[in-house]
Amino acid sequence: MKCKKCGRKAIANLKQYKIALCECCYPAFYESLVKRSIKRHGIIKRNEKVLAAVSGGKDSVVMVSVLKNLDYNVEMLYIDLGIRNYSKNCEKIVKELSEKIDVSLNVVKLSDYGFRIDDVELKKVCSACGTAKRYLMNKFARENKFDVVATGHTSEDIVSFAIKNIVGGNIEWIGKLKPRIEGFDVKIVTKARPLFERMEKENMLYVLSLNLPFTIEKCPNTPVNDWKEIVYEIESKKTGFNQNFVRGLVRIGEKRGAETKYCKICGEVTSSDVCAFCKLVGRYS
Repeated sequence: MKCKKCGRKAIANLKQYKIALCECCYPAFYESLVKRSIKRHGIIKRNEKVLAAVSGGKDSVVMVSVLKNLDYNVEMLYIDLGIRNYSKNCEKIVKELSEKIDVSLNVVKLSDYGFRIDDVELKKVCSACGTAKRYLMNKFARENKFDVVATGHTSEDIVSFAIKNIVGGNIEWIGKLKPRIEGFDVKIVTKARPLFERMEKENMLYVLSLNLPFTIEKCPNTPVNDWKEIVYEIESKKTGFNQNFVRGLVRIGEKRGAETKYCKICGEVTSSDVCAFCKLVGRYS
């Protein structure tokens, strides 16, 4: 199988795009897909200062690398959550990436707030981790004058989350899965998902083609994601399912009926008197 663009040996046959590409031609093709998504859906604007949340995994590594290559004004944020050796290993990878692609790196430590994820009881770990990351990303971005927080969510992430919530009757969550969610309050920074149409296998090809540093180590707290396994199975039988699904989500309006409140402890936006993050701090610090 030969590359359709240059005739070299192809590393992948991308059936949904009807093209085979080599490791030299693939990165530019991939970047063109991300560029098209960003432009079509207004995910990131040219004059915006972007904070890319990077974990060290392939998806976030791809995201910040592509944004850099597309000439966006981007910096990286790594959050040290205090998860055994895993957090330190990931931080090492992110620092290596920062040097290789020449993008500034900012590091925030959850321990500075009085606790680590390792302090949280196992059954509440994932919820606490998500709460901490959302809180610290938004707070750091706002305080350092970033216009957008970008995350490396893929189409598999978004589809599996959507299906899970539809089955659970949480239809209101669907509106939060758009590729760009504008800040609805002066304390909330706009969120962006530049890779919302991209799939994990496409991201893996990108990091391997460019020899970018990334970790294959999984968080020791990661549960089995049966919903994502279902999404993989559907995509294997119906090529293009993920991309068609997330494009459909774009047309669903986001609803915000709840009154905006501010945490009595830290002043951040919350739906109750005390935000979820401050409750974590009070419980574990």
